Amino acid sequence: MRKNATNAKNARNATNGNNNNTAERGIDMRRLGLFFVLLSLCLSLAPMQARAQGSASELFGVREVVVDYVRFVDPKVSDSCNLSREKVATVLTKALEGTTVPAIAALDAKPPVMGVARIQLIPQISSHMGENFDCVSWISLSAESRAAAVIPPVNTLRSFTAVYWRQSVKVASGSAIHPQLVGDMLQKMATQFAQQYRLDQPPALPK
Repeated sequence: MRKNATNAKNARNATNGNNNNTAERGIDMRRLGLFFVLLSLCLSLAPMQARAQGSASELFGVREVVVDYVRFVDPKVSDSCNLSREKVATVLTKALEGTTVPAIAALDAKPPVMGVARIQLIPQISSHMGENFDCVSWISLSAESRAAAVIPPVNTLRSFTAVYWRQSVKVASGSAIHPQLVGDMLQKMATQFAQQYRLDQPPALPK
């Protein structure tokens, strides 16, 4: 009987020990989970902290925006869909008129001036014929510039394209109304670019 009581006591102690170990592992897992939550929160706030420390917005200080000619990925298909460079240029010019964007047509652009920040607003259209002989176009509008800098980890000066703003959309329609649909989308994208440009500039000084 005494031996049985000793065995029962040892079994209870082992069970209590296992329970304690399980509880400790549970606490450790909760602590680990909390650590990763805090780490994720810190990483997500990093860009906001960088902006709060004084980094400028993307279009801040841009003084010239050269509206480039549209780039057709497949000119033959674009022509079949009744798309033309002249129509695209007209749409973008009208959309930016009366806004704060310092837009300059590529045809009228003069050589860049040292100290005057200039970027290009580049429309690109990639079109193909759909199954029902409809026109399907991917339209993108991006504000970008070419630059040269040393980018770690390679300690060598290299050229790259800096993209400050970009939007893209896909449209599909018959060839007869495709130019109108593409024009409407480009007008909306140009309007949104103008809004972003206005928001990124410093507030006007009080007179």
